[in-house]
Amino acid sequence: MTSPQTIRGRYGDAVRIVTWNLWWRFGDNWEARHEAIAATLAELDADIVCCQEIWAEQDGANQADQLGDALGMNVAHHPRFGRRGLSFNNAILSRTAIIESSSHSLAVGDPSSPEGQQSGHRTAVVARIARGGGEMAVICTHLEHRFHLSEIRQAQVSTLCELAAPHHDPEGFPIVMAGDFNAVPSSEEIRLLTGERPPPVPGLVWSDVWAQAGDGPGFTWSGQNPYLHQAMWPNRRIDYVFVSTPRPVPQGNITSVRLIGTESVDGVVPSDHYGLVVDLVD
Repeated sequence: MTSPQTIRGRYGDAVRIVTWNLWWRFGDNWEARHEAIAATLAELDADIVCCQEIWAEQDGANQADQLGDALGMNVAHHPRFGRRGLSFNNAILSRTAIIESSSHSLAVGDPSSPEGQQSGHRTAVVARIARGGGEMAVICTHLEHRFHLSEIRQAQVSTLCELAAPHHDPEGFPIVMAGDFNAVPSSEEIRLLTGERPPPVPGLVWSDVWAQAGDGPGFTWSGQNPYLHQAMWPNRRIDYVFVSTPRPVPQGNITSVRLIGTESVDGVVPSDHYGLVVDLVD
């Protein structure tokens, strides 16, 4: 992990945030994909990167630390190793100092139940990040992926909002929550976040960055991606950056958002998901 970076001024700048599902070690070219991911992120020059499906070896390499070293960023990563000594998890990278970070299970119900077993490996990383004499909270997550388990995702969304609530200050910098939610904008789980249904935490709702400033459908799971030519699932927008509201406008207002990872690097497409790069008023 690199040492903390100099804290930038809070006002008058933009804060650039990336979210991206990196597709773990799937595919026979995962090592080449790692290099393509690092090269793509280097070009973006983001302030904060939220990564899902980060891999780590219990006795060896750690993708989050490798990306942090390559990009000169601090790392918040809490690997959870399985029986094969590998971790499948989330990480947050930051140019400025990470004051504190923690990892939280998104398991639903009894761990021995089918629901608990299906959701047991899902987590959220919560980080407090230094910003110009103050701080901002960032949450990086990855929800249950199966189509028919919307109820589990809704419960996970409720947990995320409860994790966010202690950091919510309507007069301070908004919370950023990003990741792979495995749900489309019209789903009940996303409607819980955006205020189209009563929110899990009263008074805390979220702006969907792409809905506010994106151009086109914004499919992050797309048949245009060569890894998905044989996929059974349709084109979907399932990866998000959310900004908490209410907030002191213009802080947290979205100035731009676009897809990333849509182009190959030296002939290698980085991931099965496209990511997002977002610029917010700082």
